[in-house]
Amino acid sequence: MDRRLIRTAVFGSPDSDEPALCPETPEELDAFRREHENVTIWCGTMFEGGCGRQLMTRRCTDKICHFAHYGSGGDGHQCGRKERGKDSADHLFAKAHLTSWLRELGIAAEFTYPEPRGSAVMIRLEDGRSLLVHLDRNRSVAWDNDAWETILGPGVRITPGVLAQRGYVHRIRFDDRPGGGRIMQFGTELPGEGTTWGSLNDVVLTPKNLLNTTKPVAIRTPASVVQQVTAPEERAIVTVTPSAARTAPVARQADPVRRALLRLDIALRDHPRRILPAVEAIRRLLDADQEPHEAARLRIALGRGERWLEERARLRRAVVERLQERPTSELYRQAAELVMDPDASAQEREIVAAVTARARRVQKQEQERAAREQERAARREAEERAERRAAAEREWAERAERLEAEKAEAKERSTLQARVEKAQKLAPAVRGALKKAAREQRTTTWPEIQQKTGLHQLGRLDHKDKVELLALVESDTAPDTPLWSTLLATDGDSSALRLHREVSNRLSRPLPANDADLLNQLSTERTQLHRPW
Repeated sequence: MDRRLIRTAVFGSPDSDEPALCPETPEELDAFRREHENVTIWCGTMFEGGCGRQLMTRRCTDKICHFAHYGSGGDGHQCGRKERGKDSADHLFAKAHLTSWLRELGIAAEFTYPEPRGSAVMIRLEDGRSLLVHLDRNRSVAWDNDAWETILGPGVRITPGVLAQRGYVHRIRFDDRPGGGRIMQFGTELPGEGTTWGSLNDVVLTPKNLLNTTKPVAIRTPASVVQQVTAPEERAIVTVTPSAARTAPVARQADPVRRALLRLDIALRDHPRRILPAVEAIRRLLDADQEPHEAARLRIALGRGERWLEERARLRRAVVERLQERPTSELYRQAAELVMDPDASAQEREIVAAVTARARRVQKQEQERAAREQERAARREAEERAERRAAAEREWAERAERLEAEKAEAKERSTLQARVEKAQKLAPAVRGALKKAAREQRTTTWPEIQQKTGLHQLGRLDHKDKVELLALVESDTAPDTPLWSTLLATDGDSSALRLHREVSNRLSRPLPANDADLLNQLSTERTQLHRPW
């Protein structure tokens, strides 16, 4: 495998110790991406030389899939990680599996990573004992260390004679889990038998030793080791067998120290507001007389709880100060949660309460302003709707008016056309009748023309029909000669005079304004028409 490819990382943040192993195949990487879709991946500082930059996954078909730094295509940044393969995260996977195992046993512990990072994991138990997981294959194991028990990592060799002298060696190894991650196995190597591997769930931590229940025999503690073991081992009063090892944790459930430690462990994991009561309970136990080893367990747990409370108090002070300087919704949310802690000061609560009151006032003002704006917007919308409705009504009325006008115009054109067509049929006969009356030196009437011509349609003509008919009759009359229709305008007939005026107007012939002058003119024109032809 190309050792330049990054196989391991951490989830969540640069300082996280939650390990991530990149799957090798594209199919497994696709499943890995779906499983961790919203989780960031980092070149963590828990790796020796880790740069703390964010990583991405690279899906490859010509080589194994791997992690890569963002911007690693040429920004010149160099990562100082010495190991990038899947074994480079053994210390993180060991810590993760051992943490879960100890939690199942109900045992609280502190984990540290000795330098150089990745070479070992140190576990300090609540009773004062410590376990050392030696992972560095290039350094020999120091059996004279201060650890109560030493466990060897994958591929770590021991010098000849150590196994015979100790009588056993505990080991761990890792197997890849499909889709990313590693599974830890625990084994015990015995002289002449090799190593028997099993699950970490088969291992029991007793007051005297680590017992691998896959081995049917108890493991004796060698003399050289006994001399190095501190008080916790000397105070052991239980003779360990596989069955006793499994029942020991249950038998101690009623122990007040045990309950206090478990209460703090649970509070640290899931219930921050219960940490102070748990710490106070441990303080009360320490004020009472305790066995030295129990007091040591309580002091370790008390230190953990007090450190957490101090960090929480620093965070609370910082958040409250920032909230005073520049309030934001996120700071307010954090502060409101933090001041719920039992050890929050009255001043901190008052500051958050003041910010809360101010925020409520601002919120109320915003709500009132929003309500006013909403009301104005509603009025504007109503006015605009009314304007649109009025405009639509005006447009509809104008359209209806235009349609009515067009219909009336069309009707008028149709009526006029019918009137013209009717006049064209009657005009020759009426013109002939008028000319005949002129030759006979007399006037005439419409009934007389109807009688003499036999045109019964003349009796059904209205005023406009007669105007149209006479205008057509006079269409070829010379402008300087009297109109033949003058013979129809008799004295004393106002309708005949009105008809003559409208016909003359159609033909653009001027007439006197009053009827008396008009009658004189008509008399003169009739005289002209009665002259012999």
